[in-house]
Amino acid sequence: MKKKAIEAVPPRKTRKSGWWTTLQLIEGVIVLNVFKDRVLRARHCVNPETKEYATFKKDTWYTQKIENAYGIRLETGYYYWSCENEREAREKGGIADEDRNIIQNLMKESIPSKESIIEYISHQEMSYGRSRREIAEHNRVMRVNAMMAKVPAVPEGIKEWINQKELGGMDYCIKDRETGRWSCSACGREFEEQHVKKTDGTGQPRNNDMVTCPICKKSIQIKKRKKTIEVRTHFCMMQPIDNEVSVTRHFTATVQCVPNDRKRIGIEEDVRIIMFKGRKGIPCDLYYEQYSQPGWVPDGGIHIEGCFDNKHNPANKSEYFGYLYETGIEEALKDTVYEPWARLFKEMAAAGLKLQYNAMMIGYHKAEYIRLIELLFRGRFYQLLTEESQSIYYWSRCYYGELELSGNSIEEVFKIGDRQKINRIRQMDGGRQMVEWMRWSDKHGQKISDKTLMWLKANDMSPESLHEMTDHFSVEQIMNYIERQRAEQYKGKSAKVVVEQYGDYIRMCKRLHKDISDEMIYRPRELKRRHDEAVLEIERQQAQLKAEEYSKKFGEAENVLKEIKDKYEYKGEQYFIMVPDRIVDIVSEGNHLHHCAGATDRYFDRIKQHETYICFLRKIEEPETPYYTIEVEPGGTIRQHRGMYDEEPEIDEVKPFLREWQREIKKRMSRQDRERAAASKVKREENIEELKQKNNIRVLNGLMEDFMEAIG
Repeated sequence: MKKKAIEAVPPRKTRKSGWWTTLQLIEGVIVLNVFKDRVLRARHCVNPETKEYATFKKDTWYTQKIENAYGIRLETGYYYWSCENEREAREKGGIADEDRNIIQNLMKESIPSKESIIEYISHQEMSYGRSRREIAEHNRVMRVNAMMAKVPAVPEGIKEWINQKELGGMDYCIKDRETGRWSCSACGREFEEQHVKKTDGTGQPRNNDMVTCPICKKSIQIKKRKKTIEVRTHFCMMQPIDNEVSVTRHFTATVQCVPNDRKRIGIEEDVRIIMFKGRKGIPCDLYYEQYSQPGWVPDGGIHIEGCFDNKHNPANKSEYFGYLYETGIEEALKDTVYEPWARLFKEMAAAGLKLQYNAMMIGYHKAEYIRLIELLFRGRFYQLLTEESQSIYYWSRCYYGELELSGNSIEEVFKIGDRQKINRIRQMDGGRQMVEWMRWSDKHGQKISDKTLMWLKANDMSPESLHEMTDHFSVEQIMNYIERQRAEQYKGKSAKVVVEQYGDYIRMCKRLHKDISDEMIYRPRELKRRHDEAVLEIERQQAQLKAEEYSKKFGEAENVLKEIKDKYEYKGEQYFIMVPDRIVDIVSEGNHLHHCAGATDRYFDRIKQHETYICFLRKIEEPETPYYTIEVEPGGTIRQHRGMYDEEPEIDEVKPFLREWQREIKKRMSRQDRERAAASKVKREENIEELKQKNNIRVLNGLMEDFMEAIG
């Protein structure tokens, strides 16, 4: 598009009113000057040879289709014109016949007689856009394929490598349940049970004993309780490609042993990460395997024939914990942003550690994180290393683990002052949970035995999960108490269930105002029975407990109700007004009448601030039956009066009594009441204005219907 040349030529004007378009040809480009009432709205430009298009509007160029120049919005989508769109285009698409013919000749395609020039050019631009997208996608796919073609072949011996890493090269003796014959996964041959002998020649083999295959003579492990053996694992490898890129490849490997067959190993590639060398900005590009087609090829070969793409991930492929192939690491990471990991990755790969290598690579920019991982590896904190290897957020690249990255000593890193406790973490191969317990032990000066730590780990217990018990027990006492309860009261239940029941029990005791410092309370001999008794007691005292909770939360509002009680209560011949004693009474009233007075805190806040008060209107003949809930301002003005389901039963009979009540309130008002009434009026008007701005017609109408201003 020759933009400078077009800008240099003034638009051809028109004297016509309404929508009108004039044509100009500027260096072979069709320029449509779009006017409305002789005011230029836009200049839409189309190159008839290339079909390239653009719109010049308010001194700015936009790559927009022609309908945007006329303010036409396609109603049914980007690619289709509705009948309404076509009608609008005919109304706005006025153009001289000679200009229409010139455009038709230049575009080398006739314009249908009923089609406006706008719709005609829009279809031309649509075809151009589709063609451009197809070309762009084709070029992208070609670039992807060219990049994928550079990826080296999988090294020979990869199956045996994963076999050694995951199974230590172990083969198995498995029984065919149909024939009763045994077979060896090393040679795939069958044999009778009497030929199965222990490797050391002693007695009959039991499950998991080592036996000798009578055919290939290999030492194999007998599996009497399994029909087949299938192990699924993951690994990645790093390979250099050329001076510009390297690749990290993530695989899923499946090792399978079935009767009457040799061990089969299938390898399926999931993700390829192309790493750029010496490039600033984006350090890599991800390519996902497009077809989820796990399968076996002859001899348990490698399944990596899938198509890779960096735009879609339909099979939801991902990177996982796994091994790292030892060869090619330093060469692949050289000159990439991930090079700081090279030496450490090579050592961890040689150690056979299963880690989240991809997640660690995301933390390449944090030297403190790399130093932390090295500290854990050198210090042989392998479980903690496994957990910390995934402690980087993918998108923010921030560390979220439990250790202190900026620590200058191992004590500062672990946030534990006692080095012996840190050594225990290494000796027991503890993870984050053990770190939390050692910190807890360090803080509280309480020792935790190895047996207790093993129990905590086995039952996934953190200090936070046991905080309601550590207030009363030592950690070892907690273990003993829970195990006894499991044996006597919670047979077949997990330790976590008992902990949850204990926490529930203690919380109920607090609600019932029991002394939880009393050992008889906090250490019940029969937890389940005492827990169930507390549940029944809570149910019996539900109303009182609920009242206490509301009184504690809204105590200031309750004090206001007590303060105004004498002033606002009133008795007539047929009705009477009462002021509730407690907030829970308002909640109960709202629940009974099914309106919102007790369902939201805003009414209680108003009471506390003396903006409005809540009163009950009852019939004298039915004093205990809720009838109306009244929201009244300090001066007696009634904001709302609501009965059952927000209705207003017998309102014509009720209103005269309410007027009588308002007059009585006026007599009782003090100077302070009048000041509060004035402030309440201001807040009421602010609330109404806010509702108007939000266009909340329903609430506004309800307030207008209920409103009863106090008459002096």
